[in-house]
Amino acid sequence: MIGDKFDRRDFLKVGGVSALGTQMALAGGDALAQEPAPSNSQHEKGFPQLAMITQYSPQKLAFAGSTDYQGAVIIVDRFFNHGLSDSQIDQALAAARQANIRIISIECMAPNHIDADPARRREAIADFIRYLEFGHRLGCKFVGTFSGGREGASMGDQAKAFADVFNENYLPVCEKLDITMGWENYPCDTNFATVPAAWRMIFDLVPSKRLGLEFDPSHLVRQYIDYIQAAWDFKDRFLGIHAKDTEIIEPVLQQVGIHGQGWWRYRIPGQGLIDWPKFINVLLQAKFSGGIAVEHEDPFWDEPPSNDAPEFPQARKDGFILASRFLRMFLPGRLS
Repeated sequence: MIGDKFDRRDFLKVGGVSALGTQMALAGGDALAQEPAPSNSQHEKGFPQLAMITQYSPQKLAFAGSTDYQGAVIIVDRFFNHGLSDSQIDQALAAARQANIRIISIECMAPNHIDADPARRREAIADFIRYLEFGHRLGCKFVGTFSGGREGASMGDQAKAFADVFNENYLPVCEKLDITMGWENYPCDTNFATVPAAWRMIFDLVPSKRLGLEFDPSHLVRQYIDYIQAAWDFKDRFLGIHAKDTEIIEPVLQQVGIHGQGWWRYRIPGQGLIDWPKFINVLLQAKFSGGIAVEHEDPFWDEPPSNDAPEFPQARKDGFILASRFLRMFLPGRLS
């Protein structure tokens, strides 16, 4: 923890870290510059690729490339979605090429794949299929999502429902497009499969490895689940990795307990409890070659609002820079 006398800038000075003051300028500002799309397979490299999770803008891609990231995982929103034209997609890929990075995958968390209402479920499935197609158009080999949720249903019933939706609806599309999909283990109402017991139930019903995990160890830390053991147990189903840390604030925990508030928070990698060398060792031994994507939700290295503008605020840039420098100590060099 940093004491009250030290702010973010003091920490950077003490640590000998200087943030980048400028970033690459892309022609056209918000406009996209057209250029042929690069190949974007997450499995054509022999080692993991360091990426950042972000909303799309040419400026953010340029910043990623200038700070030693190899790729970007793009969050779909009302500006960047399956409604983009072929020309707009070509221009987005050109911006990535100019930044010397790849769009590794997209994140589409909204559809509730197992909605209890049949009409809403059909709509969610149709919408997600469009996002699988969108990922394919971008050259991605993976699309991230949530597992869905059904209030009042048991874990086993929800696992069967999700497996059925994948096997009957998504698997044929994934095979046709040569793409994979998987869910992040973030605990929320529309994402029931956040613990190893649920993962095992689903994978027992889905032998195809076109379905896997977008594994985030930070969510297991705050649930007091052994993330290293979970990584070893499910390493063969990893399709994407979120790099985010978790800090447990023990004095608060002792006062409010696990059902209270404020006893944990997400941090950039290296500033929480995760043993990153040990975790990355699992990925390297498993020959994982997808994206390790920094998911920046650390309030210490941020200035809200930080995602809506084309440019990141400097504080958020500092967080991404520190995360990259920290993780690079345990990963191979840039392999582009």
